[in-house]
Order: sequence, then C-alpha cells, then structure tokens
Amino acid sequence: MLANVTIEQDKENPNMHKVFIDGKHIEKITHLDFEVNPLEIPSVKLNIEQISGVDFEGKAEVNFLNTPFTVQNACKILRDELKKDCVLRKAFLASIYSALNDMKEDTPIDEIPENILDRLIGDEQSCT
Repeated sequence: MLANVTIEQDKENPNMHKVFIDGKHIEKITHLDFEVNPLEIPSVKLNIEQISGVDFEGKAEVNFLNTPFTVQNACKILRDELKKDCVLRKAFLASIYSALNDMKEDTPIDEIPENILDRLIGDEQSCT
C-alpha cells in the first residue's frame, strides 16, 4: 500500500517515535523498519518496537508485518498451528516417523533426538 507516512521523534524521549499513516496516528508500534533506496520509493515496515534518531515525512510503501521477531514467538506460532492444522500436524508426525524408521536399531539414544530434529528442519548435517 502506498501512503503518506510521517515518522516523528518524540521531543521528550528521543528513543520513542510517532508514526502517522495518511495522517492517522498508529499506536503500539513494536517494530519499525525504515529503508531508503535512492532508486526506489522509500519503504516503511511496521509491526505494531522503538527506534531512535529518525524524522521522515513523505510517500512510502507501508507493509504491516505479521512475522515473529523472536524464536519464542515463532515457536508459539508453530505450536498453535500444529494444534489447529491437522494436515500440518500429520506432516510433522510423518517426518518424525520417517526419521525414526530410517535409523538403525543400534542408534545411540543420544543421537535419536538430533536425527529427528535434523529431519524436521530438513538438515542432513548436524551441529556437532
């Protein structure tokens, strides 16, 4: 969405910013990416975090992100999806089954979780 964007640094707290999209104040910004490429329209990505040192006013591409910014958030999203999406859950279970089925009978117990995780993330190389 192309919109008029204003980013104002708070006069009292320079670590805080106010963001306005087409004149409307956007509350509770949790993350703000501001990107200027001289060959493109400026881009502002909002994920309802604080930044410092930027004042901007002009046209910019605005993208509201729904992506997690922490591993914990990503795990919570995955957990929630696995609880409600039967197809995804069955795919994960099939991957675990496949990892177990491909292991030799004498695989040391310490290697089993790593083999399962490697299969789930599609990584044939382990971290060890």
